[in-house]
Formats: sequence, structure tokens, C-alpha cells
Amino acid sequence: MQKIFLIFLIFMGKILALELDFKAFSSDFVQTVTSKNSKLSYSGHFIFDQNRAYWVYHSPSKKEIYIHNNEVTIIEHDLEQVIFSHLDNIPNLNEIFKKAKVINKDKLIAKYENIDYTIKLHQDQIQSISYQDEFENNVVIVLSHQLKNPRIKAEIFQAHIPKNYDIIR
Repeated sequence: MQKIFLIFLIFMGKILALELDFKAFSSDFVQTVTSKNSKLSYSGHFIFDQNRAYWVYHSPSKKEIYIHNNEVTIIEHDLEQVIFSHLDNIPNLNEIFKKAKVINKDKLIAKYENIDYTIKLHQDQIQSISYQDEFENNVVIVLSHQLKNPRIKAEIFQAHIPKNYDIIR
């Protein structure tokens, strides 16, 4: 499940930072992952600029994710642990959008590495992204309260790790 989160986070960061006309972006989101046997929904907020991102999941449990280039820090509050990771294989999302075909003014479809992405727009803003991941889960991410180029304090991208949390590298 963490791989799905990371792919989603990187996906959103690359799409919005590289393909649309702004330097920073902020949005609330609801992510629903449906498998053959279950359906899970996650909600939260993200903010990012060209090479840094901060994600906070509010439900079903609190999780914070910090991304700087390919370095990822995940703070799992319920588990009282911090995971440090490095991602070498970031999907080339610029290519996804180069391959995207306009279905109509509010819908794009892209095929990249055997995954079909459906991007729904409303008034030139991304409203949702849906795809079926490599585990055959259906993933839908709905965005709301979007802000282009918000003022960002640099501190938001700095992880605040509680001293008593376990560290996993």
C-alpha cells in the first residue's frame, strides 16, 4: 500500500509541477483504492513546489510524507515510526502527459507503462485522476480547494520527527 501512496504522490507532484502553468500547488484530496475484496479511502492535504512536497493524510490515520527530489521521509504517527527512503524509479510523468489524448475539454486519457490514466478537468483544473495500478486496484484521487502558486513557508517542507519514534532506513 505504501508503494501506491508513493507513486500517487510522485505522480501528482510531477504532473502539477511540470505540466501546468504554476510554480507551487496546494489541494485537499480524497484517494479511494478499491480492490476485489475491499475499499479504502484516505483524505488529506498536499502542498508542493518544483522539487519539494509535503503531504498529510488525516484519515483513516495520520501520516506525513515529505519529498525532496528523490528523498522521501514518511512519518507514521499511529506506528510511532519514521521511514527514510530513496526512490530511483520515478515514473516519467512528463511522458504521460505528452501521450495524453484529449477526449473532450474536461477529460484526458494517457497510457504509460501499461497503465491507463484518466484525468478529469473542470475549468482547467484537475478534478480527479483515476487508474488501475499494477496490483489491479482501482485508484481514484479527487482534488478540492486547489490553490495555484500559494505562499509557502520553507519550514513546511522540513520534517519534525518526534524523538521517541523508531527510525527505519
